[in-house]
Amino acid sequence: MNRKKLIPLLLFFLGLSWLQGGAQTAKTSLSLITEVRNSIAAIKPFKVNFVQQVFDEDQLEIEETGEILFKDHNTLKWTYLDPDYKVFLLQGENYKFYDRDNEQLTVGKIKDKNRQWLWQLLFSQEISPYIKTDRKNKKIYIKDEPGALDVEILVNSDFLPVKAIREDPTGVKMVYHFKEYKKRINLSADTFTLAVPPGVEVVTE
Repeated sequence: MNRKKLIPLLLFFLGLSWLQGGAQTAKTSLSLITEVRNSIAAIKPFKVNFVQQVFDEDQLEIEETGEILFKDHNTLKWTYLDPDYKVFLLQGENYKFYDRDNEQLTVGKIKDKNRQWLWQLLFSQEISPYIKTDRKNKKIYIKDEPGALDVEILVNSDFLPVKAIREDPTGVKMVYHFKEYKKRINLSADTFTLAVPPGVEVVTE
């Protein structure tokens, strides 16, 4: 599989590698994180539209759009609608990823912190040694070690994420735009199920 085919699957994991050990908690950073957590908790379950862009050497390579259904930071459904239909379902540490065009279902577990999603990172109890914030511009920066991955999160006046940027050491930049939050929506009993057609290839990671 070439690099362009790998990118869509890899991009689901908006995470970073984490250092072990010990910086002191930055109270000013955690105060902004707390406001974001409280805002997310106040509107859940919610739906939000997203635009996902991939830039390589500042050239736009991929743009995809869809919607996210969020029950809590460990239960969500991330659906790509255009240009290709794909669904990523997260329940606890278990995930399923269905790629309709490739007729493939990938199942696995997210155990490593370097594969966590944006929402999981924001709610992580281990986040404090790796963050700094810019309250004036409502930005949160998550960084591990020099030369490794960085995540920048921009929140709006309601302290909800509206943009996330991740850049890796190779220069590939992933940009997520979140817009049109629909708050406290009703979820049906089958919202977080994933039905796939018979004959789909199942890959276990």
